[in-house]
Amino acid sequence: MLAATVEQRAPHLLESVAADQVVTEPYTHHARQNAVPAEVYRQLEAEFPSLEAILNGRNETGSNVAVRLTVKQVLGDRRISPLWREFFEYHTSGDYWRHVTRLFGDHLRREFPGLEERVGRRFEDWRVVPRGFAGDADIRLDCQFVMNTPVSEVTSVKTPHVDLCDKIFSALFYFRDTADQVDGGDFDLYRWKREPRFIKHRSMDRDVELVKTLRYTANSYACFVNSARAVHGVSPRGITTIPRRYINFIAELPFKAFEPKQLNRLQRMWYANDVREAVQDDKY
Repeated sequence: MLAATVEQRAPHLLESVAADQVVTEPYTHHARQNAVPAEVYRQLEAEFPSLEAILNGRNETGSNVAVRLTVKQVLGDRRISPLWREFFEYHTSGDYWRHVTRLFGDHLRREFPGLEERVGRRFEDWRVVPRGFAGDADIRLDCQFVMNTPVSEVTSVKTPHVDLCDKIFSALFYFRDTADQVDGGDFDLYRWKREPRFIKHRSMDRDVELVKTLRYTANSYACFVNSARAVHGVSPRGITTIPRRYINFIAELPFKAFEPKQLNRLQRMWYANDVREAVQDDKY
């Protein structure tokens, strides 16, 4: 990790986004290239922890699997640069959550009617605590360094799925290495072709269709409201020694916001091959 050479302010990823930059098909999301100014991105990239730092002594990780450092680990680690610690602190704060609700509050209300009543507060007034820290919270936010490890066989790190049902908002900020020339690792958005049905949190390929791809490119950002409609995945990545790098953002409730409808026993028997394919990478 290189030392900082320029004094920079940590970027606030949703601060300048306008409401008309949020789209609702195939589900509510926002995406953009050149997410932060180039000079800030260059410093963040230079100070992005190495794979060895994220592994922190672990050796056996396997091919194309996710390894990460959470906000709790980052804020307590002085090896992480001040700019990155500031970035993580802001993106797990009440100020960040208010930018989320400024843009997505009405979308969250449509997706989860009754959720504010259950909590007893409007989304905008929810108590925020970073994930892993003590304190009374209506929502816990995480910000994570993530790498998908080098790939020895062409695979997808995440086939079509929705995030866990206690999570209502997710985001990704990509840091693709300039030396990374392999295909894949893109963020794919899907639409249901029928009423949703799941194997845990994964869908069967036969039930969904790919409608949009957000390329895995440096300094690109995507966020979305997580629900049973928000099926997404990562396109298969080619063989490479270079990790796939990104920041992962999570907004987590202390209870489930929705319950994915599961295949029944007869359907699981009928679609046995599809079920095996859907659960072969069950690490979300």
